[in-house]
Amino acid sequence: MAFKKDKLKKQIVSFAEKGVKKFLKENPDLEFYAFAFDCNAEYAEINLCFNTEKDFQKTLKHYQDGEFSEFYQSEKDINELKFNTGDWEYQCFETLHVLNDKELDKISQQMPNDDEAWNKFVNELLELFTESMIDFTKTETFGKIPKTEGFIAFCIDHDEDVDTAMERLEKYRQNTFRSREFTIRSLFEKIKDTICRK
Repeated sequence: MAFKKDKLKKQIVSFAEKGVKKFLKENPDLEFYAFAFDCNAEYAEINLCFNTEKDFQKTLKHYQDGEFSEFYQSEKDINELKFNTGDWEYQCFETLHVLNDKELDKISQQMPNDDEAWNKFVNELLELFTESMIDFTKTETFGKIPKTEGFIAFCIDHDEDVDTAMERLEKYRQNTFRSREFTIRSLFEKIKDTICRK
């Protein structure tokens, strides 16, 4: 059976819907300024994260009163902290491994023995995760998230800044708006025999 990228996207969106529904039910009084897929694309991992303005202000005060307070004074530094999911109060409340270790090992073994091929594969996964975030923002579950003014949702890898993540998100959002299908053929070819074989 030929592999379709829609299969993975549906899996990711379903995971996000279930995780967010559960989290909102357990935390009915919270309002959020951001939601993120915090990813470790190299391990095909997606973590769901929220943060509130109240929790961000507590974190900001902690850093501004700390030993390295000079690094948390400028608007740029404060903004980077605000969208650094590693400092969020509600980080990684649900985790999904889109591919397991065995599947990733098999994919890696089928590649040329160089970093370029692997890095390309990882980037393609991150692009797929970003497209899945865009799909999630169109769901009823996303609409029910209590949001502050200026709320954003984004998909970010563990070693990148929020500006890069938002640029990638906007790129694929525009592609979706223009109804241009973005095809990741090499990704399909690498994993179709791994997870979709009958």
